[in-house]
Amino acid sequence: PHGAADRAGVRMTDPAPVIELRGATFGYGERPVVTDIDLTIRPGEVVLVLGPNGSGKSTIAKGLFGLTDLLAGEVDVFGMPRASFRDYPRLGYVPQRHTLASSVTVTVAEVVSSGRLSRQSWLGLATRADRAQVRRALELVGLADRASVDVGALSGGQQRRVLIARALAGEPDVLVMDEPTAGVDIANQHGLVEVLARLVAEGLTLVVVTHELAAFADLVTRVVVVDGGRIAFDGSRDHFVATGSELLHDHDWHHHLDHPARRSPVISAEGPLSQGGSRS
Repeated sequence: PHGAADRAGVRMTDPAPVIELRGATFGYGERPVVTDIDLTIRPGEVVLVLGPNGSGKSTIAKGLFGLTDLLAGEVDVFGMPRASFRDYPRLGYVPQRHTLASSVTVTVAEVVSSGRLSRQSWLGLATRADRAQVRRALELVGLADRASVDVGALSGGQQRRVLIARALAGEPDVLVMDEPTAGVDIANQHGLVEVLARLVAEGLTLVVVTHELAAFADLVTRVVVVDGGRIAFDGSRDHFVATGSELLHDHDWHHHLDHPARRSPVISAEGPLSQGGSRS
């Protein structure tokens, strides 16, 4: 594992992990999908979990939230067993989901507000701070002008952004995102990375499960490759560019972090996701 201090070139004691898997096997029922996973993520890291479709990378992400069965091994979140963890707002999740449409009319603001529920009192009454954080989350993803719109009327890419805003509304310390660029055009992918870069600068730890590398090329600090239900590579971005990308040649997803035609632009400190327009 590569701690923030180590990346900065100053050798210090690595901070305590925010997520730690030791010999973890996840699956459904008695059928394992990923086996014997060792993975440690520390504060401030931006980790891309890569792999072709069916490799098991999404199963690992779901396992962190108890959405897949832990068949063997251990999962710790913020230093405690996942089964005992109750401080849910600290761990945010953007699922791999293609639609938010339902038979009931639900506005964008209402969906995003649901991300604040775990922060509210048992009465469930929204405070001024809750409403402010919902507005901020909508502004970050460029959907402030669509707060009162039915989510079913949005495009697939816009619905992805609603899910991201819902997770951000909870003000998590760690955000796990499963295929966040699915259905989002290139311009808005760049905007998404700019938003995430600002949040990482504020202290967010980010885990992105994806089969696309290019959009996150300038943000990622570490790469984990999952292949056949096991971790085939775990190392720094530079180490992956130098050696790990050879692992990808046998798969049908040839997007390299160092490919100049696919590199995302320099990340600025400003620029919400709306700057690329509302096409997605």
